[in-house]
Amino acid sequence: MIPQIYVGENWFKIEDILNSYYNKECGAVDIFLGVARSAPEDGDVEELHYEAYISMAEKIIREIIEEAIKKFKIKYAVVHHKVGILKVGEPSFLVCVWGGHRQEAFTGCRYIVDEVKARAPIWKKEVFANKEYSWKESG
Repeated sequence: MIPQIYVGENWFKIEDILNSYYNKECGAVDIFLGVARSAPEDGDVEELHYEAYISMAEKIIREIIEEAIKKFKIKYAVVHHKVGILKVGEPSFLVCVWGGHRQEAFTGCRYIVDEVKARAPIWKKEVFANKEYSWKESG
């Protein structure tokens, strides 16, 4: 079974996530997938180390999903954030939103992504090629 909210070391297949919810009233599914990157403005990042206060992060994410359901009339959302060590190119953050129409799904998904990044106690350490590092909030 695919959890609706998950912060941990596992990663679930997108097909399983898409099949984890069905509602005949949903005509749109919007997916955001965050991937570890090494952009020039970030320095020469080799890997990211994510840490979280997991129980609090999951509680806050649940609140954010409930807010999105009320504000944007989405039907359902799945939010997963990986913790542990990720190499550049590996997925780290997934938000999947079901809505009646595309606009609901788009705006609900954007809201959830932005609010999780702003409010959930999830942190990342960027490790550079020279083995120096920098801690950042996950946002």
